[in-house]
Amino acid sequence: MSEPITFDVIGVPAPQGSKSAFVRGGRAVIVDGSSKTGRDKHAAWRADVTQAARIAARGRTFEGPVAVEIVFRLALPASDPYRTMHTTSPDLDKLVRSVLDSLTNSGLIRDDSLVWNISACKVYARYPWPTGAEISVTDNTEAEEASRRALKESAAAERKSKRA
Repeated sequence: MSEPITFDVIGVPAPQGSKSAFVRGGRAVIVDGSSKTGRDKHAAWRADVTQAARIAARGRTFEGPVAVEIVFRLALPASDPYRTMHTTSPDLDKLVRSVLDSLTNSGLIRDDSLVWNISACKVYARYPWPTGAEISVTDNTEAEEASRRALKESAAAERKSKRA
């Protein structure tokens, strides 16, 4: 495995909302999310992640299997400053979707279908850490190639032993 590309994004993590469809001027229109405020927050978060990934990538693009680790830091509620596990909205899967699409838009990964392993969690942002996310992307191309070679060699040895 190669060294991961790890970077921090400061901002307010915003989920990739569901699509909403409506008719405008006799034409079907599909938009992300149901409110303009939500779309604006999502667009700002995606732009922050895309920019941070571009800077961290330094022109590299992963073309093979990658593992992604994400730790989302969300605002601590004033009503309960002793909470430790973030179990309220936004949904973790929608936060992850937003980041994966941003990694693709940044050029760090060719396509988000290359992600074969993902680890993600939501925590509360506590001093000195601001809201945002720490993202790590590891290229697993070499590991995949080594595993494929080992499986091919094993299959060849098995065929040879059956012929003997």
